[in-house]
Amino acid sequence: MDSPTFSLAPRPAAVLARLQNVPGARYGAAAVLVMLALGVRLMLSSAMGNGYGYTCFYPAVILAAYWLGARPALMAAGLSTAIVYAFLGPVPLHWNMDGRGLVALSFFLLSSALLIHILSTIRARFNLLAANHARVEALATGQAELFHEHAQRTTDHLQLISAILQLRAREEADPMVSRVLTNAASRTLLISRAHREFTGNPDSRIPFDAFARKLVEASASRGGMEADKVRIASGDLDVPLEHATALGLVLLEYLTTLKSCPSATNLAVILADDGDRRTLDLVAAGDSNVTPPRDIPLFEAVSEQLGGELVITRGSTGCGVRISFPATIQPAQAWAPVAVSLH
Repeated sequence: MDSPTFSLAPRPAAVLARLQNVPGARYGAAAVLVMLALGVRLMLSSAMGNGYGYTCFYPAVILAAYWLGARPALMAAGLSTAIVYAFLGPVPLHWNMDGRGLVALSFFLLSSALLIHILSTIRARFNLLAANHARVEALATGQAELFHEHAQRTTDHLQLISAILQLRAREEADPMVSRVLTNAASRTLLISRAHREFTGNPDSRIPFDAFARKLVEASASRGGMEADKVRIASGDLDVPLEHATALGLVLLEYLTTLKSCPSATNLAVILADDGDRRTLDLVAAGDSNVTPPRDIPLFEAVSEQLGGELVITRGSTGCGVRISFPATIQPAQAWAPVAVSLH
């Protein structure tokens, strides 16, 4: 359910916004208000007689000042004065010069002028406040979006650093250094996950097909492999944000590598669901000189972080990359106590 929208603009805002775009419409609306007031006055003529001539016209002046502005309100006051003085006096179409009539006329004109000034000022303040509120809201929204984007990038970078540390730990010959790197990778991954929770929607999942297509289009616009040479097949599978970041890294890396391949090269991106495991296949075909991934350590690091297995095959008709990994996010590795630490 949508939350109610708070607005500082005078009501009815939609009608008034349309009137602003029609020349003379505000003055016509002020005249309509005066005619409505005249109708009420005529309906009450049996009770009021020749007295209280200006009373029913005050609402027309007030509403015109608040809704339409100072000039339409002045026109409403002048039109009301002419109607009352000319037609609602003791003698119609006769100059009423007695003291009572002049006092009533003076009081109506003076009070109308004060009301128009006060309400027009309030209206202008409301418009200024509404404009400032909209500007501040737009600024806050823009800053929030920038912060969210920066936070998401920081989270992705931490996740990549964790994967690289884990890979270096596996390759390290010294057991002590390997344990230090493993602990650092585990803690960095936990920091990344905590950071993702802080930025919101840590458990959200995204459709892989749409995500991969966006990456392919973005890569093509920046000199990567042409989008029409990439085929994506994943059905309606969705993946956690952490998996999407990892898979997106390897996909972008391979798209960048394949841009230097012959024009006949094409790429198939296939994400399959095998129950409790997922399999990502990147199959480049169309030429015997298809280049395998250049940044093999990145692929190994991502596979290591996902808790999966990496297989790269090379044949006469192309190259294939397969990453098989658990469908659920795996817990970070347990820390092995050591005397030193990177954190």
